Amino acid sequence: MIFRTATLVAGFLALGAAPALAWGDMYTGDGTTKAGQNLVYPYPAKENYCPAGLQPVMANGEICSGKPNVGQTYYNAPGGKTYKKKAVRRTQYPRAYAPAGVKGVIYK
Repeated sequence: MIFRTATLVAGFLALGAAPALAWGDMYTGDGTTKAGQNLVYPYPAKENYCPAGLQPVMANGEICSGKPNVGQTYYNAPGGKTYKKKAVRRTQYPRAYAPAGVKGVIYK
């Protein structure tokens, strides 16, 4: 009887604490934008399969139908500085050379 009572009490305690432990598990956003301020870019598409009044947009990396709240496309968004590639000077490393009749390898 004591074992049964202890098992029931432990079960009720476990079930009672489960919602409290799961309270902070919900998705609250990515933290990079303010609430309601997600950027919706127009997506440059040749065909428009969206319902009337909507156009293809890119929101959070997905292409869907909607109304953009940014005037420029995602691909033309202003970014950081662009740098020209510098020419890389290749150096001539010594090559292994093994002449006939000489023991070992010579690097020239």
